[in-house]
Amino acid sequence: MEAYDWLFWLTMLYLAVLVTALASGLITIARALMVTLKNLAQIEGGLAQVETQTKPLGASVQTINAALMGISGGLSVLLERLRHADASLGHVVDKLGARK
Repeated sequence: MEAYDWLFWLTMLYLAVLVTALASGLITIARALMVTLKNLAQIEGGLAQVETQTKPLGASVQTINAALMGISGGLSVLLERLRHADASLGHVVDKLGARK
């Protein structure tokens, strides 16, 4: 019987250590989740402020975007004209170089 008593108390000790370890781990996880919740609440508050402060920019940004699209189209045309002028000047340089 003495061996069974020794095995019983060893099992109880193991069970106590296991429960303590699991409780410690769960408490650590709960604390980390609480910190994360606090940080997420702060981020949510900051994003709400950003949304409120940038709401009036909607129409202005669309106007600016339309103007920039027009400029982009004009610059594309200018690029093509400059490429054509470069090619034309290249021909002139070739002809002038042939005269030397």
